[in-house]
Amino acid sequence: MSGLWGNMHVGVSQREGFGRVLKALRDSRRLTQEELAEASGSSVRTIREMERGRVRTPQRRTVVLLADALGLADADRDGFLDLARAQRRPPPGPTAHPPLPAVPSELPAAVPELIGREPELAALTRLAGGVTGGSATTASVIVLHGPPGIGKGSLAVTAGHRTGVGFGDGQLFVDLRGTAPARPVDPAEALAGLLRSLGLPEAAIPGPAEQRGRLFRTLTHERRLLIVLDDAEDEAQVRPLLPAGRHCLTLVTSRRPLTGLTGAVRVPLGLFAPDAARRLLASIAGPDRLAADPTGTDELVELCGRLPLAIRVAGNRLASRPGWPVAQLVAQLRDQGRRLTALATGDLDVRATFDVSYHRLGPTVAGVFRRASLLPGPDFDAALLATVTGTTAEVAAACAEELVDAGLLLAHGDRYGFHDLARVYARERLRAEEQGRASI
Repeated sequence: MSGLWGNMHVGVSQREGFGRVLKALRDSRRLTQEELAEASGSSVRTIREMERGRVRTPQRRTVVLLADALGLADADRDGFLDLARAQRRPPPGPTAHPPLPAVPSELPAAVPELIGREPELAALTRLAGGVTGGSATTASVIVLHGPPGIGKGSLAVTAGHRTGVGFGDGQLFVDLRGTAPARPVDPAEALAGLLRSLGLPEAAIPGPAEQRGRLFRTLTHERRLLIVLDDAEDEAQVRPLLPAGRHCLTLVTSRRPLTGLTGAVRVPLGLFAPDAARRLLASIAGPDRLAADPTGTDELVELCGRLPLAIRVAGNRLASRPGWPVAQLVAQLRDQGRRLTALATGDLDVRATFDVSYHRLGPTVAGVFRRASLLPGPDFDAALLATVTGTTAEVAAACAEELVDAGLLLAHGDRYGFHDLARVYARERLRAEEQGRASI
C-alpha cells in the first residue's frame, strides 16, 4: 500500500480504511452522500456501503469517478487510487508478515513517582474509567488548572500513562505553549499536527482551519483516544481541538479554569501540604540529608511557599551540592531580595514562570498586582485593595478576579491573598517599576 495513505486506517482493515478515508474526504468537501453520488454517477447505496467498509472490491472506474467528484489531484489522487487498489489485492499468505500500522503514543515520559497529587490522580483515573466504560454521564473534557509552577503538566502526563491502556486507538499530546515567551500555538496548526498523528498524509490536510476541524472530528468520532492539551492559553485555543467521539477523553492543562468550556470537569491544583512538600524534597535530595536538620527542612519548605516547582528546584540544588547542609540553602532563601534568584537551576526557574503571566496583564491589572503586595496580613478584600491601588472597589474586585484566573492571586471566599512567592515577585515588580512611589 502506498505510504501516502498507508497509516490513515490505524487499527482497521483495508476496507474500513478506504471507507474511512472516503467519508473523511466527503465531509471535508461538505458533501452529502446524495451529492457525491450525483457528482460521481454512483448510487447512494454504493457510497454508503463503501464508507461502511462493506464493499470488498471497489471497481477502478468507480474509484476514478469518485476521485474526480472529490476534486483530488496529484499525490492526493494517487494515494486514493492506491488505497482502493490495495483493497482489491488478495490478503497475504500465511507466511507473510506485513508491518502493523503504529498506534500513536505521544505522551512524554512520566515522572518516576508523582508525589503529593494522589487524590487528584485517583479522581482522574475514575473519570477516565467512566469514559472507557461507556458512561453517558461522564464528562469527556477535564481541565487541570492552577498557579504557575503547581505541577499541572506532570499530573496530566502521569494520569495519561496510568489510564492510557483504556484508549486502544492511541494517546495524542499537544504542547499549546500558552505561557511560552513565543506566541501560543495557533489552533489550525495544532489541528494539522493532530491529523498527522492520526495518519493523514500532509497532502490531504485541508488548508482552512474550519475544514481541518471537521475532518478531525470525523476521524475521531468512533475512536478511543486520550488527548492531552498541555498549557492552554484560553478556551478559543482549545475548542477546535476537542474530538467528537464519546469514547475520547481530553485532558487540558491551563493556568486559567477555562470556565467557557461547557460541560468540562475542572480539577483545581493548590499548594502542597507540608508533608507532601517534604516527601518531594526528600525524593530529590535524599531523606538522610533532610533528617540531619528537620527544623531547617521545615523552614526550607515554607520559604519555597510549598510550590511544587520551587520545591523541585530546591531539591535539585541540594542534590547538585552534596557538601551543602540544608541550612546553607535556607540562609540564601531568607533574603527576599535573593529568593527568586536562588530558586533557579538549569531550565527550572520560578521567576520565569511568574514573568509569563505578569507580562500578559493589562496595565491596570498589573498595577493592582504590584501594589497589592504592600498590604499587610494574609488576605484582603476589594475595598482595602481599592485603597492601596487608587481604584474603585468594583475595579479592584474585577482586577483581583483576573489575577486569580491568571494564577497570581488566591481567592478565599470574598477575600484575596498571595501565595508567598507570588508576593515576593509582586514586590520585585513594584521596586522595578514604581520605585519611590510605593507607599500606603
